[in-house]
This record gives sequence, C-alpha cells and structure tokens, in this order.
Amino acid sequence: MQCNQKTGARHGGEIFSLSEEERNQLIDFSVNINPIGLSPLGRQAVMQAFDREAGRYPDSSCRALKAALHERYGIPEECLTCGNGATELMYALIRAVRPSIVYVPAPSFSEYCFSAEAADIPVQSFLLDKDHGFLLKNDRFLHTMPMHPLIYLGNPNNPDGQILSKKTFEMVMTAVEQREGWLVIDESFIDFLDDTLSFRNQLAEHPRLVILLSLTKFYSVPGLRIGAAGSSPELAVQLSGQLCPWNVNGPAQLYMTEALKDLIYIRQSRDYVRRERRRMEMVLRTIPQLFVYDGTVNFFLLRLQNGMQGEELSERLRPYHLKVRQCGNYEGLDDTFFRIAVRTESENNRMLSALKEVLMK
Repeated sequence: MQCNQKTGARHGGEIFSLSEEERNQLIDFSVNINPIGLSPLGRQAVMQAFDREAGRYPDSSCRALKAALHERYGIPEECLTCGNGATELMYALIRAVRPSIVYVPAPSFSEYCFSAEAADIPVQSFLLDKDHGFLLKNDRFLHTMPMHPLIYLGNPNNPDGQILSKKTFEMVMTAVEQREGWLVIDESFIDFLDDTLSFRNQLAEHPRLVILLSLTKFYSVPGLRIGAAGSSPELAVQLSGQLCPWNVNGPAQLYMTEALKDLIYIRQSRDYVRRERRRMEMVLRTIPQLFVYDGTVNFFLLRLQNGMQGEELSERLRPYHLKVRQCGNYEGLDDTFFRIAVRTESENNRMLSALKEVLMK
C-alpha cells in the first residue's frame, strides 16, 4: 500500500508560503517545541565559539556529542548514531536493514511511511483505537508478518501523545524477534516526561530494538537539525555507513553537547510543560464544542464537535495570527481533528481565548 497521506501540510511549521509580514505576526501552535526556548548552557557555548565552529569542518564521528548523550541517556557510545534530525536516521535505517515490509501505526508521524516508500519497501498500517486511548486496535498482523519486518511505535506517539505500555512493547518485541525483524521506538518527545518511561534501558537485552531521539523538540533547536539513534553496535556501524560525511554541523554538535548537561534547564522545562499543560487542559475541557483527548506531553489532540472542519477553524483563527496543526491528513483521523502545542503562558492564553470566541459565539 502507499502512505495514506491526504492533501495538506505534511508537517507542522510549514509557514514559508506566507508573506514575511504574516510569518512575523504568527504564533505557530502547529509545532511541538519546548516553549522555554534554548538551553542557556548550550546557547552560551555556541555564541562564544560560533566563528570557530562555522569556520572548520565538524567532527564527522560526533565524539563529544556521543559522550554527552551517553552521560545523559546511559546508551553506550558505540551504540549511538547522530543524525541531521531523527528523520535522516529513519531514512538511513531503512536503507541499512532493507526490511521485507514496514508496519506503521495509524495515526503516527508521516515520515515512517515516506522513508519506507523512498526505499521501495512495502508499507502496511495498523490502526490505533482513538476511542480507547489510542491502544493497538488489532494485533493479528503480528501473527502473519513475513520474516524481517520493521515496526514503528511512538513513545509517546504523535499526534495523540500516548505512552507505550510495557505490555504492548513486550508483545511486539517478541513477535519481531521471532521473525528476525526490527522494532523502532520513536522517543522524540520522551524528554518532556520522566526518564523511567523510556525503553532505552532495553537496548542491551534486545539487539533488534532501535530507539530514535529527535533532540530538536525538547532542546528547542528545530533549525539546527539534530537527532540520535540507539541500537546494537553492529547496527550503529551499518547506520553510519548510510550517512553523508559531516552530516551534523559543528554548531549543532556543540549546542547539544552542552545542553545535554544543563540539568536545571531540563528540570525547569519539564516542570513548566507539566504545569502549563494541566492549566490549558482545564480550560479546553470547558469548551463544549471540543473533545480533548488524554495526553502526556507538550501538545493536545483535539476534535471539533460542532460540525466545523479543521480548515474552517484555521481560517477563523487567521485574524488572531494563530496557527494550528490540522490533522485530517493523518490516517485514522478525519478533518475534525487538530493539534495545538503548549507554548508560553501568554501565547496559550491568546489561543484559549481565541478558541472560545471562535467556537462558542
């Protein structure tokens, strides 16, 4: 099958079709980036050494960055691969292992599917049950998979924000290992939560497990493009062989090396998002025209219940200079679904007030 991607924006943050004036006024709730902003330690390091880092080739092996990743996440350096964002690593992984088929959750991040199609690998989706906490709706495919499959799971999943249960992990991991395949868990938003919810501590026990980290989300640098993968040492070598030389630029490496050590920033970011999400949720649940799905991280999946479609909502919010992520192009969702991020308190107040005005008048 082909990726069931309907027309519309492929991702949030696609604002460059707008005029410069509109972009400068826009508050973009379609992207899920840490509202605290840059790590002070990371920013200071880059600003002090920018001329040096921009004026020389970066470390093609990301040595200092891997050491910092090991210190922060406990993944051995020989098991780490660094990329120009997690998306680059998804495409490289498919080329490295050449699975017989790729299974992707629906709904989930579109690049799981597109990376497989780019390598001419068949793709099959499996539905998550939106009426029951986005749990795996039907696990029958696990018993009929061919040898050497690759399965993606999100922890937490985008766009619903649900945590992967240990029960589901064990069930899928067992099926994958029986067929000599690979389980890829995308933990791009896990830093917003407690470290105990990550499955990276399972890497040593399961050589066919891969953990993806999109470091740009929590550390607030989507423009620098930085991500990492944890895997077996053997697969890390294969992954590196699929990447271009100097794929992670010097300023990105330096920023992340220092930001990963910024424990005050990490704690403050988690505390703020947890507190502000709770406050926003209380207000959102008072709007009868909205259904608010349970979630865990720095974004909300919402559904319009008044007959309005996401495109109409977007147009109505345009005079307020607010942008939401329409979710009708996610398989398993329709045009009544949309997603908003947790941003600064003042920006969140603007969004909450605008939604009330647009939906309740």
